[in-house]
Amino acid sequence: MSFGYPRGPEPFSYKEVIFLKDFKTYAEQIDLLKTRGLIINDENFALEKLKEENYYNIINGYKELFITPGTTDNFITGTTFEEIYCLYDFDRELRNILFKQILKVENILRSLIAYNFSELYGNDNYLKLSNFETLRGSNCNQKKYQERIEQIQKLLTNLQNDISGAISKKPYINHYMLNYGFVPLWVLVNAISLGRLSQFYSLMNQSVRVKVAMHWNIMEEDLNQYIKTLAYYRNQCAHDERIYNSKCNQDIPDCDIHNRLNIPNVNGRYSNGKNDLFSLIIVLKILLPSEDFNNMCNKIDGRMRSLSQKITHINYIDVFNAMGFPSNWIQIKTA
Repeated sequence: MSFGYPRGPEPFSYKEVIFLKDFKTYAEQIDLLKTRGLIINDENFALEKLKEENYYNIINGYKELFITPGTTDNFITGTTFEEIYCLYDFDRELRNILFKQILKVENILRSLIAYNFSELYGNDNYLKLSNFETLRGSNCNQKKYQERIEQIQKLLTNLQNDISGAISKKPYINHYMLNYGFVPLWVLVNAISLGRLSQFYSLMNQSVRVKVAMHWNIMEEDLNQYIKTLAYYRNQCAHDERIYNSKCNQDIPDCDIHNRLNIPNVNGRYSNGKNDLFSLIIVLKILLPSEDFNNMCNKIDGRMRSLSQKITHINYIDVFNAMGFPSNWIQIKTA
């Protein structure tokens, strides 16, 4: 059995627009939910969760699968507040599990990029334009060459800004600047975002990118895409954004894992594991040590099984479908 793509986000209803504009007490929020057909078995529980998490985060963030098809604000008959909150809580647990593993890969990347770049160019030459892939001497046209120079220069400016902003916030940056007048790359990489690290990697000379990618025995252009996927989901996790049905703005490359799991290919594109949450699982399969990856999968599987016991008014498979997980996803541990 395979899953397709989740339904897109439902538009706000008129009632929700009013809610966003006008203040409503917690009691009024509960009454509004009741008028939309939501069953609230324990009003004290609902009240506490609305106080702690707020209406928008719980209801607007996780209502989609519980809305009656063809409507924008009516809940499927029998749906309870507790079920929506279970999905909300599941998503939070999922973020915590994934965030920890993304950070592990991130640390490996920081170490490898700093080491291989510094091995070739020294510890303080990361602000020299000529130490990046400028495309000078290649067959590219003048416009592309100019765009690349602008990209590198923007990166260097951002790195300088990162250093300036970190002097007063990070003692280790302050120490190197005050005592040595520069910050070694292997120190600086700990003070920049994964997004900035992704830019750094993509603009390094190909020979250095290849050496980093060799750690996993993968193509450097594939790693470039994997880092971008990691950066997207890292930001989702770090900012407590909904993750279970989130979509990255770009696909990961096709790989053997898609074939090994027999994921359907529809019109030249795999139906799962391209830009959905399962694409992150594939990336972590490739980049994480196997023991860490298998432990992560076991934890996710446990949370998914628990959720399936708590949600009764929709098919729990709809949740996994929204995540982009194929029915045999757990086999990725041995794929």
